[in-house]
Parts: sequence; C-alpha cells; structure tokens
Amino acid sequence: MSAATAAAGQVARGVRAEAVRSSGLRGVLLRGALPAGVLLPLLVTYVIAFAFERIAHFDGSDITVTETTTTNSVFWVLQFTVAVGTITAAFAQASALRGPGRDVDRYLYPRSGTSALSRWIFYGLLSAAVSLVLVTVIMATLAPAFPTVYGQVDLTSSAGVRFLITTPILAFFACGLGVGVASVIGHPAGSVAFLLLWIFLVEDSMYLVPDGTRVQAYMPFLNGIWSTGQEIVITPMWGKDGALVYFALVSTAAFLVGTGVLALRRRRS
Repeated sequence: MSAATAAAGQVARGVRAEAVRSSGLRGVLLRGALPAGVLLPLLVTYVIAFAFERIAHFDGSDITVTETTTTNSVFWVLQFTVAVGTITAAFAQASALRGPGRDVDRYLYPRSGTSALSRWIFYGLLSAAVSLVLVTVIMATLAPAFPTVYGQVDLTSSAGVRFLITTPILAFFACGLGVGVASVIGHPAGSVAFLLLWIFLVEDSMYLVPDGTRVQAYMPFLNGIWSTGQEIVITPMWGKDGALVYFALVSTAAFLVGTGVLALRRRRS
C-alpha cells in the first residue's frame, strides 16, 4: 500500500470517527449546530418576512416597506449557518485534543494533521450541504408565501444561481478556517470566543479604525459573504470571484498554520 493510499485511508477513517463522535442525542450537532445553524436562520428569515408582509398590507400606514431582491434573501443563512459551521468545527477540533482524547488522537493518527483534515472534510461537507438546502428552500418559498415584499426573489435568477454555487463553497472553507484557529488556540472555549468576536464584532467594526473602510475590504468573512452576491458595504479590489478565492486562500492558510502548530506540540510533548 502506498503512502498516499494509507494517508487517504486514515483521513476516511477520521471522517467516519468524527461522524460518530458528533452525532447522537448528546452530540454537538443535535444540541448545538442544528438549533443555531438550521432552525435559527429559518425562524429569523420567516418571522421578518411575515412581519414585513403584514406591514406592507396596512392601510394608511406611515411605514413603507421596500421590496426585497434576491441578493438580500438569504442573509441569515450566510450570517448564522456559515458561522455556526465554523464554530462547530473549531469546537470539535479543540475539544478532541484535550485530556484523554489527545492521547487517542496521537495513537490513531501518526500524522498530526490527519485528524484536523478529517474534521475539516466532515464539517465542511456537512455545512456545505446544509447551507445549500437552506438557500434553496428559502429562495423557493419566499416569493409564493410573501409576494408583496419578496415577489422579486427568484431561485433561478443569476443572483439565485450564484447563491446556490458560492454559499456551499463559503461554508466548506469556513470550516477549514475554524479548524485552523482551534488548532492554534487549543482550547474549546477560547476558540469559540475568538471566532464569535471576530465574525460578529471585529470585522463589522473595523471601519472605525483609521482608514477603516480600506482595511475592512481585506476582512476574510466579509469577503466571503460579499462573494456570494449578498449586498454588504465593502469594495474589495478583486471582484466577487476573487473575493471567494481570497477567502479560500485565507482559510487554507489558517488551516496549514494550525497543522504546523499541532506538529510542534507533538514534538515537544
């Protein structure tokens, strides 16, 4: 058996092991990722759509509601589902390398990066599949259910097709970034706290620093969201396709740095 075949077999075993470890009634998927990454974006999307539709039908109301376009229809999937996938992957990576799990990982995977790559693949593919389903369901149902406000939302439009293609790619690479960050920090709570602050606070508030709008154009998650076609206020110089490539490169670099840190820790322990 060649070294490449053996390595691929180790990764495949790691993916299966992570599927078993994360599933079940007490697993992180059911208790954390499902409510936060699937139910929450659906709930927020449809509650807001229902409220806006009702307001649009008020007679003599001083409140006007602007019709929503396809490019603003799946914002909460991009905001929550992608972030939850990233944080779940980070939590799984950090928690697996603490306590007895660290010794098991060392015994099962001679290469330090094998388990990290397995978690990226497992959570990345899962997040990509979930985000694809959510984007499809939301864009397919908003216009029929709420025609006054969301009548322009079209799954088959160029914007809709772009969401279908780019959102799963964004979700997949975001999980790689999460695994990389967790490998560097090495603590579940610390990894989750860092990612939450970065995604929901640091990148959005970067415009407050001197020359902040230019700095904000380099923020990875904002680039990723902008690359899908979602309307947000940044202007990267490389265009939407380039922004997706940029996010993928940043995520891959974070993952590689993380695996390098894991290798150093193994040598020292």
